[in-house]
Amino acid sequence: MINKEYKRKSFNRAASTYDSYSVLQDLISDNLIDRLKIIKLSPLDILDFGCGTGRNGLKLKKQYKASKIINYDFSENMLTEARRKQKVFFLDKVNLSPYSYLCADIESIPLAENTIDLVWSSSSLQWCNDLPLVFSQIKKILKPGGLFIFSTFGPNTLVELREITESLFGEKKTNTFIDMHNIGDLLMSSGFSDPVLDAENFVMTYPHIQKLFMDIKSIGATNGNASQGKGLSGKSYINKIAEEYESYRSESLLPASYEVVYGHAWNIPKINSDYQPIKFKNE
Repeated sequence: MINKEYKRKSFNRAASTYDSYSVLQDLISDNLIDRLKIIKLSPLDILDFGCGTGRNGLKLKKQYKASKIINYDFSENMLTEARRKQKVFFLDKVNLSPYSYLCADIESIPLAENTIDLVWSSSSLQWCNDLPLVFSQIKKILKPGGLFIFSTFGPNTLVELREITESLFGEKKTNTFIDMHNIGDLLMSSGFSDPVLDAENFVMTYPHIQKLFMDIKSIGATNGNASQGKGLSGKSYINKIAEEYESYRSESLLPASYEVVYGHAWNIPKINSDYQPIKFKNE
């Protein structure tokens, strides 16, 4: 289970450093934008679900010039950064900005049903405790024919760190990530139509373990499990992991693996009960 209050504080602390360390997250978002470009869509109302510092809202607005963007995040400081980044002075002055800001939990969406054309979520769904609940709420707020497009992390993410911490401490000290196939099943059971999913693997490299931890901390992506504080002991904890991590070193660098899951699905009212297969692009 994700400790939401702990994670909110983590993201609030990381808001000012996020953009300097979000290399992978930006790459994932750009890949998701590329997937969105090939889908025929003209959304007017877009929800950036887990917007962070607002970079993706700017890109979505550039692609859909007539749209209005709702920046949605549970971190007040992330929304402050988004507002600063997206500020359009002359439009803000007359209250005509195409951007709005909503601070709320990802599992409790305070929006009316059938009001959103496009729900976009990049690298945020992994912070949910109840993904079926989130999917059902997203489907409710989408207009008929609306699209939900997202990226999140799969179970091979930070596999090196997970194996090390399980070996050292008898339990993993990383987040739990959901398999692509299970995500597809949850989309179907939530009533979405024509889900399409695929996965891509990335390996980031670091000269030492401290740089990996610094990158994770600087984007607020530290372990959010409710039990994350158990058994940790500062420098000795880091030193133990660093020693074990050396077995993964290759060409003078330490790897950190990430499995990225991309997906999209539609809110299309069912006219019959025919089975709709889930499409997995890389199978």
